[in-house]
Amino acid sequence: MMSINDSGSDGADRRSHPRYSDRSPVYVGDGALARRCRLVDVSSGGARIFVGRGADLAPHVILVDPRTGLSHRAAVVWRSEIEAGVRFLEEGVRYRVMTCTGDLGWNTGRESYRQAS
Repeated sequence: MMSINDSGSDGADRRSHPRYSDRSPVYVGDGALARRCRLVDVSSGGARIFVGRGADLAPHVILVDPRTGLSHRAAVVWRSEIEAGVRFLEEGVRYRVMTCTGDLGWNTGRESYRQAS
């Protein structure tokens, strides 16, 4: 696990990507359940997120940023009582926000021939 403060004894920042402060809401989940969290800072390689006390996180999560429309597969690399650090495993993937079941493509206007058993 990496420490929250990724700097050496000389105080120099050892991160490979510059971080930017960001307080945007995000959703973090494992594909089945998601919880609303808040970014603390973010870079092209990962993010520090405020998850709250007692939040359970899987070792690999999906971080969804509703503001940008991007989702990232990520690995949890450190954890404190109220925050977590994640490393992005792939570049952000754009997603589309669904507002109703029609967005799933189920309502095509054709009658279904399926019958309940």
